[in-house]
Amino acid sequence: MSCFPALFGIKASQMQKNCILLPLLPREFLKRLKIKKIYRGKLFSATNTPGFSIVVSGVGPALAGDAVLYLKESPCKNLILFGSCGLVKEKPGLSIASLVAPAKSHAHESFSQLLLEKNRKPEVSYPERKLFQRLMEFGQNHNLKEVTCATVSSLKLEEKMRRDFIKSKVDVVDMECSAFFSACGFSGIKGAAIFYISDIIKEKPFYRNLDSLSRIKLNQSIERAADLLSAFIKELTKHHDKSIS
Repeated sequence: MSCFPALFGIKASQMQKNCILLPLLPREFLKRLKIKKIYRGKLFSATNTPGFSIVVSGVGPALAGDAVLYLKESPCKNLILFGSCGLVKEKPGLSIASLVAPAKSHAHESFSQLLLEKNRKPEVSYPERKLFQRLMEFGQNHNLKEVTCATVSSLKLEEKMRRDFIKSKVDVVDMECSAFFSACGFSGIKGAAIFYISDIIKEKPFYRNLDSLSRIKLNQSIERAADLLSAFIKELTKHHDKSIS
């Protein structure tokens, strides 16, 4: 007997071919997609909308990675991670509320290694190439920017690593992406990611309240991302691109 319904709140067979994975479910995203009900399992939550399924994994690489591994049991074939990220350094085109898509992610997933092995060279994981290319082409009209990501396991230590991130040409940091890409590759699921920038390391840190204008821009960015993802998945379904589907 499959443990899928107990973990996700719905049966594996109810999952659709195209899915979105969220560490957290922002209120603006919920409203924009008119999601009325989400089913809660022991670890994850899930629901269906016309054209795609949504899974809420919880924050962190282990939960995101496990969600992907379990989704291998379902009809899911294309999976997009959507969440927030921190900007390493503000630059033209990249600031609070910008939408970005990682072309690769450096894996700093272990807290102990992040704390004790400062010179360790991280593994790098990647999105599925054709899905990522298709996403970037579609995202041009939505001002979607390509970035390099680092997945970290500590919000405190990321501040101390900022200089190293700049040196390594890392643009943004998150807490799921590298594990998500790795799990997708292992499971045979085509994966890519879209983030909205919610803070800037040290300059506008996550624990400081945003000014009202930045908060409005951030909420609008989440709504824009919901529109982008919905339209992109409809495009995939419409064209039945064999290289993607």
